Amino acid sequence: MLSQSCIYLCLLLSGFFGILVTGEFYSSIDKMEILGEMEETLVEATHIYLVQQQQQFQLLSSFVDRIRREHASASEMHEQNEEYLEQPLQAFRLIKRLVIDWKDLNHLLAMNELKANYRNLLDEMDKEVEVLPNLEELQGAIKGLVRLQDVYNLTASDLADGNLNGKKTDSALNWRDCFEIGVQLYEMAEYKRALEWLVLADKLLDEVQGDNTLKMATEVYEYLALTYIELGEMNTAQETLTKLLTWNSARPTQNIQAHLDHRMPKCPIKKEDSEYFSDYVRLCQGKRLPEIKTNQSSPRCYLDSNQHAYFKLSPLKVEQVNLAPDINIYYDVLNDNQIKSILELSTEFDSFRSSVNKYNVTDKRVSQQVWLNYSSPIMRTYRQLVGAISGFNMTNAETMQVANYGIGGQYEPHHDFFGINLPANSVKRGDRISTNMIYLSDVQQGGYTVFPTQNVFVKPIKGAMVMWHNLLRSLDGDRRTLHAGCPVIEGTKRIGNIWIHSGYQEFRRPCTLNSKE
Repeated sequence: MLSQSCIYLCLLLSGFFGILVTGEFYSSIDKMEILGEMEETLVEATHIYLVQQQQQFQLLSSFVDRIRREHASASEMHEQNEEYLEQPLQAFRLIKRLVIDWKDLNHLLAMNELKANYRNLLDEMDKEVEVLPNLEELQGAIKGLVRLQDVYNLTASDLADGNLNGKKTDSALNWRDCFEIGVQLYEMAEYKRALEWLVLADKLLDEVQGDNTLKMATEVYEYLALTYIELGEMNTAQETLTKLLTWNSARPTQNIQAHLDHRMPKCPIKKEDSEYFSDYVRLCQGKRLPEIKTNQSSPRCYLDSNQHAYFKLSPLKVEQVNLAPDINIYYDVLNDNQIKSILELSTEFDSFRSSVNKYNVTDKRVSQQVWLNYSSPIMRTYRQLVGAISGFNMTNAETMQVANYGIGGQYEPHHDFFGINLPANSVKRGDRISTNMIYLSDVQQGGYTVFPTQNVFVKPIKGAMVMWHNLLRSLDGDRRTLHAGCPVIEGTKRIGNIWIHSGYQEFRRPCTLNSKE
């Protein structure tokens, strides 16, 4: 029975190992779904182990109870002046138990094959450390929560209560969750945020009843004291330490002193200091900037059947949200089945964390991406659509980037053109003249695309494509196209980007010498 159960556990977890991929998890909802499958597998494997351990325990308990009954019977016979062991069968059973049963039992307890095999399975998972979440992943997820707090003015209490920007969810955090967030923020030198979460952990712990609450409160107060020290609030730190000493005279001071003695310089979470960041935050919240006038007083919506013969029978649904620079939204460019085909294609490739300038992975952009060529029927169709809508020659179009945004996923204010950073191998095909970004999913909350200098925000709508020109007609970069992807509060944000380059576009969008045109 044990060998069969272990084989089953091996098969269960081997199936899980087959789906693991390398790379970050927190920066992609698709990768997070793999973690969900992993935990589901672990729960099932552990449940099987516990059931079989219980069966083993019942077997051992039954054996001990049976022997107790034998000894009780022997005592009763002795009281009646009858010798239990004078009966040959009883004598045999005693010797048999001592020679075989107890030996087998001791071997079972010593070896515990089921436990050993389960342990081996867990060890196999440990060997896959490159594909399993680690402390860096945890800190990345916590940074995502902090971004949500910063951009959407959410408090720790809001998040702990499952209140996501005014929408109540079934998710909630307990005191331990809040404590771990506070500890990791402390380790990342994000002391003000750490204090907020640790204070909340202490408040939630007051509502917990149990024999172990004093020990748990000691842990919270130790980090509270350390955080107050780092913030320079020495009086409050002293009050916290005094309270700790009333609970335990030695341990807290020893732990805190040891921590302070061995602490290393920390790098706090880098805050965006761009002059446009506050505007970016406001637009992410779906609020216009009162001090900036948009170049389109009211959105103009119309049907366009003249852009290309392709749209004669099925006109484009256009919303012109900005005139200078031109920013247009084209609705229902792809239907659900076409989007499903693209997303299925994207799962055939390993996604990787988005980088800035192709080299540095930073928190400026938190998403994962794959690149799709145009060899499949659906990609050829979409490439033709983009060419028809944009009016550009698609010869120098990049392969389509499919990006998936995870916990607090975002892309801070940036331009799509390279400018002076244009790669040497792209000189002939030119800079990115046009961005064509299609939303491959709806987003429950957050995830807007915003243009801080133009007072424009665009809500993600599945199947809609946003297009703008990154270059002026002089082929200089149009700095007015500064844009950003806001953090996702709830849901999954999937987008597809096709960047068209300026090479071969001289007859499609003629150049001028006017640097302002």
